Amino acid sequence: MDITPCDATLGAVVTGIDLSDDLDDATFAAIEAAWYDRGVLIFPQQGLDDWAHIAFSRRFGKLERSIKDEANENPEIIMLSNLKADGSLWPHKSEHGLFLAGNRGWHTDSSFKRVPAMASLLAAHQVPDSGGGTEFADMRAAYDDLEAGMQAWLEDKVAVHSYLYSQGLVGGLAVLTAEEQTALPAVEHAMVRRHPKTGRKNLYMGRHASHIQGRDEGESRALLQELVDNACQPPRTITHVWRAGDLVIWDNRCILHRGQVWPGDQARVMARTTVAGEVDGNGGNEWNL
Repeated sequence: MDITPCDATLGAVVTGIDLSDDLDDATFAAIEAAWYDRGVLIFPQQGLDDWAHIAFSRRFGKLERSIKDEANENPEIIMLSNLKADGSLWPHKSEHGLFLAGNRGWHTDSSFKRVPAMASLLAAHQVPDSGGGTEFADMRAAYDDLEAGMQAWLEDKVAVHSYLYSQGLVGGLAVLTAEEQTALPAVEHAMVRRHPKTGRKNLYMGRHASHIQGRDEGESRALLQELVDNACQPPRTITHVWRAGDLVIWDNRCILHRGQVWPGDQARVMARTTVAGEVDGNGGNEWNL
């Protein structure tokens, strides 16, 4: 196995390994350590089927269910696809297309849940000829780059996260039932978090953060956007150009990501598992499978 860091503060490419194998504990420990260090690991052209994808994901922890109650054969897998069952494509401006379009804003998966996600593992099944890449941003390095005064000011600040707010800005909410929308109340998360494994501090925000608790909504939204814009700049960003079979895992606790647009006449079929966040104390996680 070879782990080659990307030319940025985050990311590494892992080759010389078959993730469909039953990895021994030492090999998995090396992968996990590299993931903690780099935040994003890229495994080129693994070509995993759903079962292998799920099995590898479960090495990192329990999986969480999607906000959309789809009748999937494997509920652990969330399909992010513009391809209909009959082989035709959802237009970018359809309700389904707008639902997918929300992913083009910088975000961390499931920050709108009471217990945010730990990790996401995205696999490419079918990719367009151009576009459709995924960008990642290192919010650890972004925090480190802030002036000491801003770091101190942010220390006790809390942001309100809401999927209904963020997705409402782009549309596509109609694909969720009334019950599914009701299950997504606004939640609060500290804007500065400490990673439980590495101890590093990082900014925690993104498109789902609607405003800062106790602050003027307009002013706080402007500040949140400014922080994200400043954070998501080189050398704190990488872009992955997908090939069919690629698998990428990222740490939602400290990494933001966003998808890039692709031609509307081409299919993009991606499968994602989401590793549930761990709960401090005795509370459970209602999103666990």
